[in-house]
Amino acid sequence: CKEKKYNYENLPSTSVVIAFYNEAWSTLLRTVYSVLETSPDILLEEVILVDDYSDREHLKERLANELSRLPKVRLLRAGKREGLVRARLLGASVARGDVLTFLDCHCECHEGWLEPLLQRIQEKESAVVCPVIDVIDWNTFEYLGNSGEPQIGGFDWRLVFTWHVVPQRERDLMQSPIDVIRSPTMAGGLFAVSKRYFEYLGSYDTGMEVWGGENLEFSFRIWQCGGTLETHPCSHVGHVFPKQAPYSRTKALANSMRAAEVCMDEYKELYYYQNPWARMEPFGDVTERKMLRANLQCKDFKWFLETVYLQNKGLNGYCFDYNPPNENQVDGLQVILYPCHGMGQNQFFEYTSKKEIRYNTRQPEACVAVEEGKDDLVMHLCEDHVPEDQKFILHE
Repeated sequence: CKEKKYNYENLPSTSVVIAFYNEAWSTLLRTVYSVLETSPDILLEEVILVDDYSDREHLKERLANELSRLPKVRLLRAGKREGLVRARLLGASVARGDVLTFLDCHCECHEGWLEPLLQRIQEKESAVVCPVIDVIDWNTFEYLGNSGEPQIGGFDWRLVFTWHVVPQRERDLMQSPIDVIRSPTMAGGLFAVSKRYFEYLGSYDTGMEVWGGENLEFSFRIWQCGGTLETHPCSHVGHVFPKQAPYSRTKALANSMRAAEVCMDEYKELYYYQNPWARMEPFGDVTERKMLRANLQCKDFKWFLETVYLQNKGLNGYCFDYNPPNENQVDGLQVILYPCHGMGQNQFFEYTSKKEIRYNTRQPEACVAVEEGKDDLVMHLCEDHVPEDQKFILHE
């Protein structure tokens, strides 16, 4: 990465958009100063800070005075609480740069972080590019970095973002260790996108409230509607992972429902299977978002799963299948192999961090196990004291 040379004259300019609400003085200013100090002047059009109606005293006149002395820094004040999604859009609406670079308000940019992102977007305007997210210690604020290789984003059927190691098929696409790495989803706090392409894709779903779920919805839309989502191993930005999010997550369920309803087609039933209470939650009107998807001629979610995400194809087209007489009767019943139908339900199993394959019956949970002296897989209630030799371990 250090050997890579860039022709600044050919790279697009960027507006860095940082939304904040009641952020601590030190972490907010650390973010701003690190952007100014590590970004080549010719590439940095501006830094736009969007105050989402903070009420802490240090973020009022004191902050305005501090920022007024800094070059290229603009401060916007929302007239009411907008939430992260609409606060970011407020900043994007006035941005003058060719590229929008979104950052959280508790970051530290590393030397050389910006050039790889802009270079990739210059090569491919439909690429949305994320930096490697390094760790800043919550207790000491020490920049710990990221000693391992980058990870890619995924999700589970509750539409919760997850991290994964880079699969072999993605490694095979890389001709160099510093090539971009395709990622099915992104964490959402830090990424760069062409301003024109962001608007073409329909920006954020403004029907989403506050925070949560917008990252997966935007990730799905990028891939399904013709773009690519990537992580650049040469771009590093440190990030403090707060122990308590500054934004409420009370609207996250409704947000994820909007993502499921608009993007996931028939696979939304897997989401509702994992979140049965969501069927009672209002999520607003998604007619315009569905029309946007149709107008952009986006691919279906099945294409996304099979082409971008890693989907279990089963054993020669067969999957675990379990159909109990009722959802409370799980102990001692057999699991069979049955042609994969792709709709989850009685074929919905999860591999846990405890190396168990669990069938999600919501209550109680059941595990697949092997009983001594028997060849068949048997369903048991999941208990911590199950002997190791009775647990069925998943192998690649």
